[in-house]
Amino acid sequence: MPTTLRVKFPGHNNLLLDGRLEMPDHEPQHYATFSHCFTCNKDLLSTFRISKHLAELGIATLRFDFAGLGGSEGDFADTTFSTNMQDLQAAARFLADNYRAPDLLIGHSLGGTTALACAAQLDCVDAVATIAAPSQPQHVLHHFGAALPQLEAGREASIVVAGVEYKIRPQFVHDLRRHDLKTILSQLHKPVLIFNIEDDPVVSEQNALDIQQWCAGASTLINLQHTDHVLSDRDTARDAAKHIARFLDLQIA
Repeated sequence: MPTTLRVKFPGHNNLLLDGRLEMPDHEPQHYATFSHCFTCNKDLLSTFRISKHLAELGIATLRFDFAGLGGSEGDFADTTFSTNMQDLQAAARFLADNYRAPDLLIGHSLGGTTALACAAQLDCVDAVATIAAPSQPQHVLHHFGAALPQLEAGREASIVVAGVEYKIRPQFVHDLRRHDLKTILSQLHKPVLIFNIEDDPVVSEQNALDIQQWCAGASTLINLQHTDHVLSDRDTARDAAKHIARFLDLQIA
C-alpha cells in the first residue's frame, strides 16, 4: 500500500506550506505535484483520492496547501495567482531537492490554470494534467458578485465560497487580469491532458476547448460524465488517475 508522508517546505515569502507526499510501495516511476482549486485545500476528497490512486499506480504525488489555506502559513487575503504560482514552483523545488524533480504537474480548477502557467517555467516538467480548469485565471471572478465593483474601485471586500467568507484585496483582481493563458500556452511545447466535466456549472466545456486550441504542444481532451465539479464520487477519481497514468506512459519515455 502507498505511504503518506507529512511534509513542510517554504513557499513564497518563506511561508511554510503544508503537504502530503503519497509514495508508492516501490520506486516511483514518476513524481507529480497536485494543485488544489480556488479556496480549497489538499484534503479535498478528489485531490486526496486521485493522489492516492496515482501512488498505487507508481506515481509519487505531492498534494499541498497554497499559502493562507489548509495547514499552510499566511493570510489568504495577501495571496494572488502569482503567489500560487510561486508556491507551486516551491513544491517542485522541494521534490527536486529531497526526492526527484516532478515530471508532471496536476491541477484542479484554478489549480489547473496555475499548473499550466508554471509548466513552461519548470524545465523538469514534461507534461501537465488539468481537471475542470478555467482557460483564463480571471474566470474565478464569477465567485465575486457584488464584491467585484468594490475591488475594482480599490477597496477590500469579502466573498463567500461554499459557505465560508474570505477577504479579498484589490491586488488579487489586478494580478489575475495580468496573466494571459492564451499567450502562455502558445509557448508551451509540452503535452497536456485536459479533463472536462460534462455539464459542469462552475467551469464550462468551452474552457477545455480553449485550452486545447491554445496549446502549442500535443493535447488530449477527456470528458468525464456523471460527476460534479469536485469529482466527489470515488469511481471518477479512480478513472481520472488511470487516465493520467496511461497519458504519462504514452508521453514520457
